[in-house]
This record gives sequence, C-alpha cells and structure tokens, in this order.
Amino acid sequence: MKTFKEYILEIEEQENEITFPGGVYISVKLSEETTNLVFEYQEKYLKGRDIVDIDSLHCTLIYSKKPHVDNIEPEEYTAIGTFQEFNLFGPNKDTLVAEINSQDLRRRNEELVEKYGFISDFDEYKSHVTLSYNADGIDINALPPMDFVFTFTNETVEQLDLDWNGTGDNNNDEEETLAGKALKQMKNKEEKSDNSEDSDDEEQNKKG
Repeated sequence: MKTFKEYILEIEEQENEITFPGGVYISVKLSEETTNLVFEYQEKYLKGRDIVDIDSLHCTLIYSKKPHVDNIEPEEYTAIGTFQEFNLFGPNKDTLVAEINSQDLRRRNEELVEKYGFISDFDEYKSHVTLSYNADGIDINALPPMDFVFTFTNETVEQLDLDWNGTGDNNNDEEETLAGKALKQMKNKEEKSDNSEDSDDEEQNKKG
C-alpha cells in the first residue's frame, strides 16, 4: 500500500508535467492612450460604481478551463477596435462591459484556439472591456457611446483564476493543495478497495 508521502510525490510529478493545470487565461492590455480615455469615461459616467482600476483594464482573448501542457509564448502586436455596445455580464447581470468590434482580436482568438485547442464555456467569442463590477440597476441605454478608437497591445498568458470576482471565497481550496489532492486520491483508492472486498464477500455468500 502506498504511503501518504508517495501519494504526494505522485501528485507533484503529475502536475509538473502540465504547464497550466488549472486552465489558461490570455488577455491583452489597452494602450496607454486608450486606457486614459476609458478611465476618463469611467470617472465621468460611472461615479459611485465599483469601477475597474486603471491598471487592470484589459480585454480577454482566451478563458479556457482545460489543463494545458505546452508553453504559450505571448505575441507582440497592436490590435484596433471600435465601441459596439454596452452589455451586462455575470450571473446577476451587474458587470458592465463595453463590447468591442475588432477583427484583429477575433482573428487572434481564432489563431489561439486553432493552435492550442482551447475550449471556452461560451458559445462565441465577444471581445469586451469590463468597466464596472457594480452596475446593478444601471440603464445601459442611457450611457453615451465610447466614441474613440480602442488600441490593444501587450498580450499576457497566465494560469486561469476561477475566482474572477476577487472575493477569495473558494470552498475547494483544501482540495487544490497537494496534500488535499493526495488525501482525495488515497480516499478514492480505499473506497474502491472496500467496494471490491464487499463484492468478494457477496460472491462468497452466494457460493456458500
């Protein structure tokens, strides 16, 4: 029977083989000029809302929960887009986003999916910039359009963080540690062993 330490080493070896065990998140930053224009808009029209910090403004390219083995090198490029419409995302429809019409971003998303086989939870890719996480009750039709060109640069590749709302509330933290995973694996093996023994006992009883 394996010791707890052997289970730990086995889990470590498995995870070392996967570059992104928790999935992949790829985003692209706004240019300095676009960042300043967006921030000015937030300050003017979204006062009192929980606006996204100026240093955190970005556009998501890939949100894939599928574990990924290969290294991913971020590309250097400039993407251009224009404001399309406002929308409310999230389970409570309180996350305000500006959807962006950009052939450059759509093309880059398609390239990444084709090259690395990423899988998204969403039916289609919608390039957007999140403006506020506290837009409950806001009338998006009353907001003036963002009538400037959006420029994107500085692609970033990182481990997917499912705690997107920043609350840090994760009930599965214990299972995500190496010790937690090892305990879970040991427990599963013990349960299989117990089930196997029960089946053997039942078979013996039938024969008896």
